[in-house]
Amino acid sequence: AVITKQPEVETKKEVTRKSSFEGNWRVLLHRDDWATLDCGQEAIMMVVPTIPHQKAHKIALEAHMNGVATVAIVPKPLAREFSLGFWRLGFTSSLAPDFENSC
Repeated sequence: AVITKQPEVETKKEVTRKSSFEGNWRVLLHRDDWATLDCGQEAIMMVVPTIPHQKAHKIALEAHMNGVATVAIVPKPLAREFSLGFWRLGFTSSLAPDFENSC
């Protein structure tokens, strides 16, 4: 017998709830196959100038080791700007609602 697990599918209502969420959002930086750790660290400091050198290194290392890292948790408009900043530099980034740390 073959047992298959149905993929988890979000309902339209759940997707709408997430995309319309206006609280804090996570800016996620994804690992790629071309950027060095130093290059990722420099990009983090360029896109989010308030992140110091040592923290940028930790974030870049986390992305390198785990495939993805949270760069910042900020309001949605700022999260969009940060994410676009990474894309402009050739990095892959995404946003995720941060339901845990929002009011």
